[in-house]
Amino acid sequence: MKKVLLIINPHSGKSKNKSMLYDIIDIISGEGCLVTTQITHKIGDASKFAGEAGLSGEYDIIICSGGDGTLNETISGVASSGGKVPIGYIPTGSTNDFAKSLGIPSDAREASLRAVNGKEQYIDIGLINGAHFNYVASFGAFTSVSYSAPQSLKNMLGHMAYVLTGIKDMARIKATHLKIECNGEVFEDDYIFGAVTNTTSLGGIVKIDDALVEFNDGLFELCLVRKPKNPVDITKIAKGVLSSDYSSDYFVFRKGNKMHFELDEKLTWSLDGEKYDGDKVLDVEVIESAVKLKL
Repeated sequence: MKKVLLIINPHSGKSKNKSMLYDIIDIISGEGCLVTTQITHKIGDASKFAGEAGLSGEYDIIICSGGDGTLNETISGVASSGGKVPIGYIPTGSTNDFAKSLGIPSDAREASLRAVNGKEQYIDIGLINGAHFNYVASFGAFTSVSYSAPQSLKNMLGHMAYVLTGIKDMARIKATHLKIECNGEVFEDDYIFGAVTNTTSLGGIVKIDDALVEFNDGLFELCLVRKPKNPVDITKIAKGVLSSDYSSDYFVFRKGNKMHFELDEKLTWSLDGEKYDGDKVLDVEVIESAVKLKL
């Protein structure tokens, strides 16, 4: 009998986890598993539970149910403990960018079955000044959407909350001057957006072609958007983002396993949808095949 640790964030998405808790446990138990449940109450709980479970060697699978932030904490905890226990994910957040990129179903029953019986795949994770992230570290336009959209709005509107908040955010874009080194290339300019990613979707707004993203190639994608000089530039940038065409001079799109950022000022970043207060100098490193996911 497989031993499973189930980590539940009861406040994720439209608070679906509260009503689905018994169904999820019943489905996983029905697959011949002995389930131990841990409920998160505050930020850091999922990381703590997953880390302790990973170190104990007691569990065959660690499954988390929540949004991208819950998955971030769970993967961070497992990675910190050595990354040997496979992780299952039942996405119940408002947007679930990473789950969509990985092809994890949004239906809780299907996701629960996949979390137990799915194929194991190694994935890369990122480190930014020592902090883990699974699929995105970003700053600038749309970055604050994931953590500034009120939870009540997310609960009522789901993904639309991100779109509405993102539109509002666009009206107050402030360019940032920075210098970036990515695998030997250096870029220096004023940028309104920057992201280091391992996903095909950011907030459901910024899309990256599936063919450009591999989850265990040891490389993350670097995407930068230069400051527009006039309304025509803004229109062209918007068109490029909406069509996932980053070939124009308004964009920088590269792949790399190490990146060095030097900024004129400290910025607030988003790590997998959670607020992160960055420094003026940041180093990003990709840890190849750091953890196993059940997909």
